[in-house]
Amino acid sequence: MEHSDCKYNIICLSNQLWDYPLWTNKKHVMSRMSKLGHNVLFVDPPINTGRLFLKQISMGKWPPARIITKKKKEEKVLIYSPLDFSPAHEKHSISHAKSIQKIAKKYFDISRKTILWVYHVEIAGLENYLKHIEHDFLVYDCVDNYAGFPRYNTPEKKEAINKKEQALALRANVIFATAPGLVEKLKKFNSEVYFTPNVGDYTKFFDIKRRVARFPEDIASIPHPIIGFTGAIDEYKFDLELFKKVAADYPSYSFVLIGPLALSDREGSLEKLGIKGFSNVYLLPTKPYSEIQNYVASFDAAIIPYKLTDYTVGGCFPVKFHDYLAAGLPVVVTDLPAYAPFSEVCYISKSYNEFSQFIRRALEEDSEEKIKARQKVAKNNDWDGKVERMLRIVTDLISR
Repeated sequence: MEHSDCKYNIICLSNQLWDYPLWTNKKHVMSRMSKLGHNVLFVDPPINTGRLFLKQISMGKWPPARIITKKKKEEKVLIYSPLDFSPAHEKHSISHAKSIQKIAKKYFDISRKTILWVYHVEIAGLENYLKHIEHDFLVYDCVDNYAGFPRYNTPEKKEAINKKEQALALRANVIFATAPGLVEKLKKFNSEVYFTPNVGDYTKFFDIKRRVARFPEDIASIPHPIIGFTGAIDEYKFDLELFKKVAADYPSYSFVLIGPLALSDREGSLEKLGIKGFSNVYLLPTKPYSEIQNYVASFDAAIIPYKLTDYTVGGCFPVKFHDYLAAGLPVVVTDLPAYAPFSEVCYISKSYNEFSQFIRRALEEDSEEKIKARQKVAKNNDWDGKVERMLRIVTDLISR
């Protein structure tokens, strides 16, 4: 049987909400799985029923039927959102797992094999989910170096999350990892570890500069050249000092940041970020994924000014990188191991000065030839290809 003929039931334990405005691995992979004819039950990370939840209700995101069933359907994906009414998250995990199992029984096709596809290694009571959710095959899709997160700020906390990840890695039938450092780490616990780097949405971003006739209103009047960045501005990875340096170095360039501000996981402001005084810096709010390509279309170059830390060096591969290449944009990045195979089509800087100089150089030497070379790389690194490869690996291992 061809691997493309095999259809599965997939239960995805996600560490990001389906409704999160910035599309990450989980949504890219699972929406494509569903389009390929697999049954997908997407499980949101458990939601605390506090202030943020009430705000979501007031925004109309939780109609009464969803509050009762905790379910909704989008495209062909069934989304289940477990609610935690108290801080006893570990205790809730058993009832959540049993609810997931009940939904799966009702929703899934019993003639198909069931895959439990885990992203959320940090979920409270992970072992209860593994125990109470029936599955034929276990996937650990590792997309981050979790021990590098700021919340694991003591040796004890780091050890606890590493142990939890190790237990999952030992049990998994297959592990996918998005960065070289993650592959190295997880190979110690499992022989079936595959490097599946992050990729881009080629069709969405390809040649977008030529395809957009009119830029969105809030970016249309910003003077060119525009040097852009999209995504969360997280203090633990976004290098603010580097960003301030380049904004100061090029007062005649416009620097546009599009996305949520996050200071230690809380909302921030330009003042708090220390970039209030720059007249050439523009902060636009998070845009829906359906519109973000229209903003990227107005960029003349893109930057990803990430810090080099345990978190980024050990396991970071920004999803936006290949989106920018598909758009044909010159991209200036810091020296993360994940970019090494793409050194021909981006500017990898080893210092603040080099990063700054590369921005000017990227604009000056841009050409049709360079644009085509970037787009060729992006075409070979897109989500459809990645999902197909993962499915092929899973099917081969199941048939073995």
